[in-house]
Amino acid sequence: MVVMQGGPNMTPPNGANPPQYAGGPGPGGSAFPKPEKVDPITGLDLVAWFFAQTQKDPNFYPLHKSTITFFNVMNFKTINQRFSYPGGNTYLCKFRDELKRLFEGETVLRAGADHLVVISLNLTVEDIVNRVKELNLVMGHFEGGLRNQIKAGIYIADGTPQKPIVMMDRASLACREVHGIFNREYAVFDEELNKKHEQQQYVLEHFEEAFEKGYFKVFYQPVVRALTGKVCGYEALARWIDPVRGIIPPFIFIEIFEKFHLIHRLDALIIEQACKDIRDDMDSGYAYEPVSVNLSRLDFELSDIKKIVDDAVAKYNIPKKYLNLEVTESAFSSQNTNLAETIKAFRADGYEVWLDDFGSGFSSFGNLQSYDFDLLKIDMSFLRTFDTNPKSKLIIASIVDMAKKLGIHTLAEGVETKEQYEYLKMIGCEIIQGYYFGKPMPVEEYQNNREKYCRYEVSEPSELKEYYDTIGTVNLLDNRPLIINRNTIVNFMPTALFELIDGKFQFIYTNKAFSDFMASIGARTHEQIINEFIDKFPEERAMLRQAMLDTEEQKIPIDCAMTIYSCKLIVAVKFLNRTGSRTSFVLTCRNLSKIKKPKYGHL
Repeated sequence: MVVMQGGPNMTPPNGANPPQYAGGPGPGGSAFPKPEKVDPITGLDLVAWFFAQTQKDPNFYPLHKSTITFFNVMNFKTINQRFSYPGGNTYLCKFRDELKRLFEGETVLRAGADHLVVISLNLTVEDIVNRVKELNLVMGHFEGGLRNQIKAGIYIADGTPQKPIVMMDRASLACREVHGIFNREYAVFDEELNKKHEQQQYVLEHFEEAFEKGYFKVFYQPVVRALTGKVCGYEALARWIDPVRGIIPPFIFIEIFEKFHLIHRLDALIIEQACKDIRDDMDSGYAYEPVSVNLSRLDFELSDIKKIVDDAVAKYNIPKKYLNLEVTESAFSSQNTNLAETIKAFRADGYEVWLDDFGSGFSSFGNLQSYDFDLLKIDMSFLRTFDTNPKSKLIIASIVDMAKKLGIHTLAEGVETKEQYEYLKMIGCEIIQGYYFGKPMPVEEYQNNREKYCRYEVSEPSELKEYYDTIGTVNLLDNRPLIINRNTIVNFMPTALFELIDGKFQFIYTNKAFSDFMASIGARTHEQIINEFIDKFPEERAMLRQAMLDTEEQKIPIDCAMTIYSCKLIVAVKFLNRTGSRTSFVLTCRNLSKIKKPKYGHL
């Protein structure tokens, strides 16, 4: 049904029913009242009237040769709320004017609410896309600094007669495909999108049947301790084994379940099954490991997820430390006040709470500030570009370093190669998950082959978890790994930034370690360091000058061995940048004379 934009008094003329799309029950949609022709707000012909004419008279417009572009104003409700209905109507009229300008000579219609439609005969898809981009440049700003975006869905008729409503639905479906995706303004309806739509319909129509008949199965993927290479846990993953379509991939049904508020029912089922399988493993006499299950935002909003988890754990009498809870990062995008309290309650009761897909969203670091987690699962997207983008390695290492300082364990998912595994082990990432160690498998595969998968030679004994977790707190990326500094930022290496300006030496910044270092060899102030270095140590000064020239030329750090105040020093200097007569460097130093005498043995 077409919904009219307007204020409380904006009713159709003479109390007529709102216009409908043609094509309902009966030939040509004759079961509907005769649609109005003109939209009273924009003055445009209405889509319902236009389609009715094409069905009455095939020569009215050659729809079968046309391209339909369906436009939707995002957040139109905000415009109405801020500027009232008259302001919203003004926006619609401006929208109309821009479409008529950009699509001059084509048919511009109103479909209702914030939807306008262009039906064209003379434009290519590229022509339409260029106009959509220009439209957003013009309409992206409204009064009062309000920013907005218009999405477009494009359907290209294939030359065969079709019902107008079907063509419109396909353009609308393409438009909905880019809702919520900020950097996409349009989508074109194609066979892939049509297949996706059919899959969505199948999932929604058969969800209850799958639930009742047990089509949902739990698959388990091993997670491995990086230091030992032994399995230290599993992730429980949902799979839909359909008798008609076979395995329906989770990336299809999970998204649909979240969209239509069904995911909490599936998660409860997986939690129940995971607890049952843990109990079976505990009774088997073989090694058994903790299992992690995924919780979504809707679990916290639509169900008492704490009670669901507690009941399943109690039913199968398993220790809480054997069920880890992975909360997807997207769960924190909503304003759910219950989320923080529930996470706190889980941890207080002895469950580990993991932050899943860390780094995939906009709120990653804010979540670390607002919530307490036991483990970060580093999103697999960083490993997808591991071999092609050097930044990926640096980002992963930075996340591990940060997590160590916060006292949080780390797990990297999506590991597929030995090189990735060795790198993650080198930087101190504690736990690894990915196809390199094993694909998700049904529980029957493990239970029927316990001799292969559950031997202590390949599985970590449960009593060693805390032992290895403690080892994992050592920060291999810190230059003082023996000292654990949680919740503090410390650089133990004496470091200084300095520059030469017209040949004159001056410090830009020194850290506390550098100041303490200089005080330990007799220099109290920066000025004293500079003056005495120039006056009393000409040989060392010349050495440092040469090192500065070398590092600028070679673009690598240069080490110098020098003696100052009877102290043997190793000074490293690296060129940073030059602008005119201003040159900057970074300098670090070590005092070999102050090396602590070992308790045993001699140097």
